[in-house]
Amino acid sequence: MVRNYKKKTSRGDWSEESMKDAVKNVIEGKTGYKLAAKSFSVPQTTLERKVKLARESLDKNDRMTVKFKTSGKNNKRHPFNNEKEEAGKDWALGFLKRHPELSIRQPESTSSARAAGFNKQVVDQFFNFLGNVYDEHHLTPDRIYICDETGISVVPKTKSKIIARKGRKQVGAITSAERGTTITVEICFSASGNFMPPMMVYPRKRMDPQLMINAAPGAWGVYSDSGWMTSELFLDWFKKFVKFSGATPEHSVLLLLDGHSTHTKNIDLINEARTHGVIILCFPPHTTHRLQVADVAYMRPLSTYYDHQIMAWLCSNPGMTVTVRQVAEIFGKAFIQASTMSTAVNGFKKCGIWPYDPTVFSETDFAPSLMTDIQLNVSDAPASDNSSLIMESSSTEPATNNQNAPIISEAISVAATLTDAAVTPVTVETETLSRLDTAASISASTSLSTNLVTALTVLPNTMSTPEPGCSYWLDNSDLHERPRTPQQSIFGVVSPQQIMPFPATTKTSRSTRKRGKTAVITSSPYKNELEETIKKKEQAEEDKQRKKGLRELKKSEKDPATKKKRVTKKKQGAKNRSLNENSDSDIENTPCLYCKGLYLDSNEGWAAC
Repeated sequence: MVRNYKKKTSRGDWSEESMKDAVKNVIEGKTGYKLAAKSFSVPQTTLERKVKLARESLDKNDRMTVKFKTSGKNNKRHPFNNEKEEAGKDWALGFLKRHPELSIRQPESTSSARAAGFNKQVVDQFFNFLGNVYDEHHLTPDRIYICDETGISVVPKTKSKIIARKGRKQVGAITSAERGTTITVEICFSASGNFMPPMMVYPRKRMDPQLMINAAPGAWGVYSDSGWMTSELFLDWFKKFVKFSGATPEHSVLLLLDGHSTHTKNIDLINEARTHGVIILCFPPHTTHRLQVADVAYMRPLSTYYDHQIMAWLCSNPGMTVTVRQVAEIFGKAFIQASTMSTAVNGFKKCGIWPYDPTVFSETDFAPSLMTDIQLNVSDAPASDNSSLIMESSSTEPATNNQNAPIISEAISVAATLTDAAVTPVTVETETLSRLDTAASISASTSLSTNLVTALTVLPNTMSTPEPGCSYWLDNSDLHERPRTPQQSIFGVVSPQQIMPFPATTKTSRSTRKRGKTAVITSSPYKNELEETIKKKEQAEEDKQRKKGLRELKKSEKDPATKKKRVTKKKQGAKNRSLNENSDSDIENTPCLYCKGLYLDSNEGWAAC
């Protein structure tokens, strides 16, 4: 099909209303086909076909029906494929052309846990904690820090684009290995753009100073068995952070971090932070892709620059591969490139942390979490009086006429006071005659006020569903004047959510595992709760070891070989005692200092100091 095709004929330009009037005149015998087609500007052959179909429907149902080709929930004529029930590529291109504010984007992968975790209630709770900390300590940007871990390897995760000839199926690039060793790097910077030197965690048994040759200024290296962060290593890093930030009890500093166990389950870290005046605020679970400044603004450019430095090193050293001994030097160059003040400042602003902006996220940002909203049943809702039920249900309907709102509110209030019975749904007809009859009968029987009659008369109009619209309701030149809600448009609008609603999940039982939460982990309630949790965990471990010992003891008692060995040992002890009594009858029967048992009654050998 030709793209951007412009119609050259007037075929199909007639309206449905004109065709209906022409069909009606022909069937009633007022005019013939030719005169009706000319009078109503419709094609005569199409008119003859419509008249034939209308007469057939009139013979079957005693009712004239003129059918037109419509499809979809909006009941609009369209050139879509009825068999596939979908639009084609031409319509999609035309739709994007009519709406220049839309574009085709490559979506980022978001897990269902992140989609459900990033919801308005959780984010509002985090910003409430953050706002309270700001108000209490009067923090400035140079006293607000954020830290996060990232993994680097001799094989970078991000690959830069290259220029290649068209038609080539595969374009390769040299790497140092198929799969490299992961090295953890601790990143920290402030809202004013002050970056702390990174700490690098190598997967080793002991540290080699040569690994940090030509590293970033101030960077240092540590080691762990897996190359991951541990509670002990993070505590060591935190002690250096206190010196770097200059935190004191009189000059408090805020540190934002994620809910990893090395951060939130580290009681030594909490005690160290409380001693030096560091306030630690933890992000809610599964929200770091939007709230963690390092993930939002810093990690991607750092990974890109690291890949550039890897490729530059390989080009400068042909035939050689990158090993862990070159990682610190290569990463140091990438760290210097990525650690700019503008990146830090814009990242904090993007997440709404500084300047403080709890409204930085719109309803669209929370849309993925709507699929996990659990709808309450009527039986689950709290009981209330009739008036509150009526007002709550009426508030969910869109008000198309604001002038009638006071009248409707007064009518609902009067109706609620006149009855104590249960509220039942009432079906109101939309025809004018039916509305007037209903209003008149209610007025005569209950002697309601004039406002109530008026409200019942206009209520159906305010609650009626608007007529569906289409995608070309306004010219694109007036984008700022385009209506954003059904109340602002002269056309009826059907929301995309009505045509294809969000898939809703069902209520399921949660696991017994305790989920993380956003909290100021240096506060006394969190510290006390963590100490209690650690105490219970230690007690459970002791009980587990004690039960394990009892099980092994019972198992050994049932084992015949163990029982035979015990009997033999007992006989040997008795024989030794008899020999001692015969050889030296004057030996003292000394009691034990601990168990108070007598020496001659024991079957074990004793040792004297």
